[in-house]
Amino acid sequence: MVEDASSFSMVDMLALRTLSVFNTKKLTLVATLAAVYALGSFLPGFPMIGVPGSKIDVVRALEMGYGLVLGPIFGPLTAFLGAIVGKTLMGGGFGLFFTPLAPVSAFMAAAIGRRDVFKVKGWAMAATILFVLIVGYYGTQTGRAAPYYPVLHFMGLGIVMGFRGKLVDYLQSEDEGKLSLGVALCSFPSTMTGHMLGNLIFISLLRPEPLFFMSILPVSVVERIVLTILSTVIATPLIIIVRMLFPELVKKD
Repeated sequence: MVEDASSFSMVDMLALRTLSVFNTKKLTLVATLAAVYALGSFLPGFPMIGVPGSKIDVVRALEMGYGLVLGPIFGPLTAFLGAIVGKTLMGGGFGLFFTPLAPVSAFMAAAIGRRDVFKVKGWAMAATILFVLIVGYYGTQTGRAAPYYPVLHFMGLGIVMGFRGKLVDYLQSEDEGKLSLGVALCSFPSTMTGHMLGNLIFISLLRPEPLFFMSILPVSVVERIVLTILSTVIATPLIIIVRMLFPELVKKD
């Protein structure tokens, strides 16, 4: 009995030590990537039309990679911490109202990149989130008066529902070409989801005229395409690096 207890104790201690190392590595990665995001907030961005002195940060291209690498919990947490710290260091201001966009975009990418999230099909959860936000847009007077503005968001929803679980195969592929394609197809609907949430926040705070949204549609197209390209360029090597350096942190479904 004494030997069994001793053996159990050693196994238990080994398990706890392994879990501790795992958590330490993940927390270190979270802290590092959050700091990278915060520092990236100092980079030039797109001016936020209608809000003088505010900008749409190009560092938002990191959010999708964070979701894909760190998952549906730590990915959004990392992006949100980085966004909060970054905006605070930049002086806070109106941009702080838009920090929730970071975790939402990261969570979307994490959901698309996994077969199941919290026992729900990842693609179905992602599609539901984007669909609900689009419905929320049409639930506003501004949205109903500018009905064609969410054309890009419907395209993002179409990608999620069209590819469904196939995107997971691309994202978990060892082939860099398929991986890059998967990241691009994941990044576009993810950034469009954050964008729609930003629209709803913008409408609730400033109540712009419907013509405003239609007038900035070409600008929105350029912004989202640029962010998708940057996300693909950044997230693809990030995934490869994490697979090599932290294989125990990368879960394959």
